[in-house]
Order: sequence, then C-alpha cells, then structure tokens
Amino acid sequence: MVNRLRSFAGGRLARLDLAAAVATASLAVIGLGMAWINTRSYEQPIIGVGSIFTRSLIWTSIGVAVYLVTAFSNWRWVRTFAWPLYFANLFLLFITLVYGEDSGGNSRALALFGVPIQSSELAKILCVVALATVLSHGDRARTGRRDILITALVVFPPFVLVALQPDMGTALVLAAALFGALFLSGVATRWIALLGTFAAAAFPLTWILFVSDYQKQRILAFVDPNADPAGPRYQLFRSLEAIAGGGVFGIGFDGTALAHPLPVQESDFVFAALVRSFGFVAGALVIGLVGLLVARLVLHAWNSPDAFGVVLGGGLASAILFQALVNIGMNLGIAPITGIPLPFVSYGGASLISLAFGLGLVQSHRVHVGAVD
Repeated sequence: MVNRLRSFAGGRLARLDLAAAVATASLAVIGLGMAWINTRSYEQPIIGVGSIFTRSLIWTSIGVAVYLVTAFSNWRWVRTFAWPLYFANLFLLFITLVYGEDSGGNSRALALFGVPIQSSELAKILCVVALATVLSHGDRARTGRRDILITALVVFPPFVLVALQPDMGTALVLAAALFGALFLSGVATRWIALLGTFAAAAFPLTWILFVSDYQKQRILAFVDPNADPAGPRYQLFRSLEAIAGGGVFGIGFDGTALAHPLPVQESDFVFAALVRSFGFVAGALVIGLVGLLVARLVLHAWNSPDAFGVVLGGGLASAILFQALVNIGMNLGIAPITGIPLPFVSYGGASLISLAFGLGLVQSHRVHVGAVD
C-alpha cells in the first residue's frame, strides 16, 4: 500500500512543470524581499501586526497552499463548477461595487474581518476558466462566429463591473485574457481583428462612462510631455530617477532603508523600487522569470491534448504578460500609470492568491492529462 502511494505521488510529481513552478516560486520570493524593503522604507516593524512584510508572509503561505492543493486536485471539478463560480463572482463584484470600500484609489474591496477582499482579482482566473469551458467541447475547439460572440458576452459583465469600481487596469486584463484565449484556440485572425475593431470603436464611450477623472489625468499626462511635473507626472519622474540611481547592482538593503520611499512603491512602482535596490541585474531577472513563466504557459497551451488546456494556458499567459508589460512599462514611462500589479512581486494578497490558483489549475491539467513537453 505504501509503495503504491509512493508510486502514485511520484508519477504526479514527475508530470509537474518544474520550470513554471521554479519561476513562480522565484517571483514570490522576490516579492517577499520587496515586502521586507518596503516595510523598512515605511519605518514599520518587520514582524508586527499589519506590517507589509507580515501580511505578505501570510499571503505567500496561503498562496503556496492554494497552489499545491489546486495542482494535485482534479481540474475537472473546476470545469464542472465553472458557471456557478462565474456567477458567484459576478455577484461579489456587484456587492463590491455597492458596498465596497476604497482600496488605493483605483479599486474597491469588501472588508472581511478587517481584511480587504478584491473579487476583481479572482475574476481574472474565473473568466479564463469560463472562456475555456465555452471554447471547448470534448477535444474539439469551438471557434465559430457564434462562439466568439458568446466569449465576448462572458467577459463583458465582469469587465463593466470592474471598470465601474473604477479599476480600468484590471478590466483591461480581462480583455487581454479574452484575446489571448481566442488567438491560441485557433480562432481566425479576421474574427479577432473584427472584435478588436469593435473594442476600439467603443473607446469614446468607455472614456466617458468608465474612466474616472484621475485616470484621465494620468493618461493625458502620459501623452503630454509638457504636463504639470507636480501633478500626475511626478510619480513617473520619481520612478525614472530611482531606476537611474540603481545602476547595475543597486544601493542594497541598507541604502533603500535610508532612501525616501517612492510613491506607492509597494505595488504600482515596485519595479522601480526593486531596480533602485538591486540594480539592472534584478530588473532583468524579474523580466526573465516572467518571460519563462509566460513561455511555459504558452507551451502548455500549444501542446495541450484538449481545447480546455489550450484556452486555460493561453488566457492565463495573456493576462500575466499584459500585467507585467503594463506595470514595468509605466515604471519606465512607456505606458500610462495604472493600478495593475506586477505578478507576485507587488504587494497584495488577492492578486497573489488568485494567480496561485490559476497556475495551480494549469499544473493540475498537466498532471491529470499528462505531460505536454
């Protein structure tokens, strides 16, 4: 009996994507390191109730547990309950919109025992699962025009509810997941282009209804180099100054503790804080780890024996890539400033735990369907 259990566990471990697991764990460790630095920068006790590092340590521990439990559970249970989970999340998004509290100025969260819960982060993963359910039927990808319309309708309700919080950054992540899932599922490029054209045509309406005043100021400051340097561009100037000051190897832990904190350096500008602390080398490492994780997800989608795995891997890869590109881009001044976090590195429990669930689900698909390399 013991030998049978060892063989069972060993077989599953052998099918895990170790490269993706190592990339995920490395990003999480870097996130803990940045939580340590941010705690010192804000002059908080390292191990104290409510400190950035203490909360990050708790969230990372929960994320590890969620990742492992999901990876070794059967992914088919999640697919079975895809629609109840999807509609439950829509209900949470609506409740958050009505009763949620401000969380950083660019999103809303429900307070549970004093802990803010952002259902918009979970919406990213559950939308991908719903898309995978819609675009798969057995082992055959469903890529007809009717199915494209259904996928757009799947993303539209959470997109609107998240955008109204207002959190346009997270809403755009949902759109990125949709386009990535459609592309890797084999949908004809002309239909994807048509969907993109409709999205572009709706931009004026989106600007009026869903983009808040401070978000408009950020976007206008991005396109106008002569914008007030004491206004929205102040954060960008501070970010570029920090990146330039980091050099090749950075100023280190001690130097960061003495440096003046960057605006929102624990989340929005965590990449600039990272480069200031550990230099170009650390920034390149994070970019490389994100690239490796995205590449493994795309490989899983490309070689998956069923359509569900194709859409799951493709949608999650698109969401993570979009988040990383926008977050790093706004730190470098090549993208508008938004509240999109850098996966696993930015401070925030909802983002970390939801991503851990999504990546664990991909691992579960690999473990139960079989290795795809």
